[in-house]
Amino acid sequence: MGVAGATAALAMVLTGCGSSPQAGKVGTVDDPVTIRFAWWGNDSRAKTTLDVIKDFEAANPTIKVQGENTEFSSYWDKMATQIAGGTTPDVFAMSGSYPSEYASRGVLLDLGTVSEQLDTSKFAEGTVDLGKIDGKQYTITAGVNSMSMVIDPVVFEAAGVPLPDDETWTWDDYVDIAAEVASKSPAGTFGTTPMSNDSFLAVWARQNNETLYTDDGKKMGISEDTLARWFELNKKLMDTGGAPSASQTVEDGSAQPELTLMGQGKQAMKISWSNQMTSYSGAPLVMMKMPGESKQPGAWLRSSMEYAISGKSAQSKEAALFINYLVNNMDAATKIKSDRGMPANTELKAGILPLLKDAQQKEAGYLDRIAELNVSAPPPFPAGSSATLEVLNRYNTDVLFGKVSPQEAAKAMISEVNQNLG
Repeated sequence: MGVAGATAALAMVLTGCGSSPQAGKVGTVDDPVTIRFAWWGNDSRAKTTLDVIKDFEAANPTIKVQGENTEFSSYWDKMATQIAGGTTPDVFAMSGSYPSEYASRGVLLDLGTVSEQLDTSKFAEGTVDLGKIDGKQYTITAGVNSMSMVIDPVVFEAAGVPLPDDETWTWDDYVDIAAEVASKSPAGTFGTTPMSNDSFLAVWARQNNETLYTDDGKKMGISEDTLARWFELNKKLMDTGGAPSASQTVEDGSAQPELTLMGQGKQAMKISWSNQMTSYSGAPLVMMKMPGESKQPGAWLRSSMEYAISGKSAQSKEAALFINYLVNNMDAATKIKSDRGMPANTELKAGILPLLKDAQQKEAGYLDRIAELNVSAPPPFPAGSSATLEVLNRYNTDVLFGKVSPQEAAKAMISEVNQNLG
C-alpha cells in the first residue's frame, strides 16, 4: 500500500515546510474563495463527493471547492509530495496513524481555533474524541466502523456446518469451524483466511488485557508472548486446512474485494472492517462479533475516515464550514450514506437508515452492538507507526512460509516497530 514509502517521504519533508498562514480573503458571490479538498476512493465515491460539493457551493456561494480524488494505493505518497511542495490541500481525508504523524510535525490545524464553524454537539458519545491527539482536536470523524467477522451463510449451509454463536465462541472454536467447513466443502473453498492488520492486532491485544502501543506511544505495548500466539493462530489456520496455502493467502490479501475468496463465495468467514462487507459480493452476508468479544471486548468504534485542515490553509474558517457541512448536513448524508462509515451525528444516522440497503442495515445493527459493549477507544496510533502494517504483513508471511517461528517473528517485529517509534 506504499505506507512505508509515504512515511519515509513524510519524515523528510514535513518539518519546516511552507510559510506561516496568511489571513485569507473574504469571499463574495462575485469573487468566491477557493478551497481544495482531497480524499481517496473509487469512481463511485468521487461522483458522490462531487455532487455533495455542488450542493455545498449552492448553499455557500462565496466558497468554491476544488475536489481531488486519488486511489488509496497512491494517496499518501501524493500527500507527502504536496506537503513538500507547499501545495497542501485545505481539507484532506486521513486515517490510521497518519493524524499522529502529521500533527507531530505541525501539518494539521488545531480545530479548536475554528470551533465556531464546527458543530459536534450531535455526535455519538466518544466519537469526537477519536480526533484528539495530546488533548487537541486535529480531526473530525467522517464516519465510524469497527472490526467484525463477516459470515457467508451459503458456504456454511453447503458444508452442513451450523453458524457460530458470536456470544460464546472462542478463537479455538474459530480454528475448528474453519477446518470443518473446508473439509466438508469442494476443493478451493475454505473456512477463512488469516487477518494481517495492525488494527486487528490492537483488538487481539485488548482481548488479552494489553495494548498495541504504550500510552506514551514510544514502544509496542503488546507482549512478545501475546504477539507470538497471534502468529501461531494464523499458522494453525493454514496447517489444519481451514485456510489456504501461504502463497494463496498472500495473493488473496492483495486482491480487490470482489476477487477475494470471500467475494467469489469460496470462504465462510472473514475478519473485516464493518463498512467493507458490501464490497465483497452481492450475496446475503452476515456480520458477527469476533471470537472472544463477549468475554473480553477488544473492538471499538473507530473512524473509518477523518477530515483534517492544513495548518497552512489561508481559508481555515471556510474549510471548517465545509467539514461541518459534510458531517452535519442531512442532504449530504443522504448522498454519502455509509460510504465513509456510519455518520457520527446521531440524527444523520437515524435519517439515512431507511435509505440503506440490507447489508448496510446489518452494519448499523452491528455497530450498535459494539457500542453497547461500552469499550473506550485507545489513543490514536502514535507517530512512527505508519509502517507497522507493512512490518506485520512481512513477518506474518514469513511465519506462514515457515521461514521463522511465531516466537522469532514476535521478537523481531517488536524490536523493529520500537525502532520506528523511537
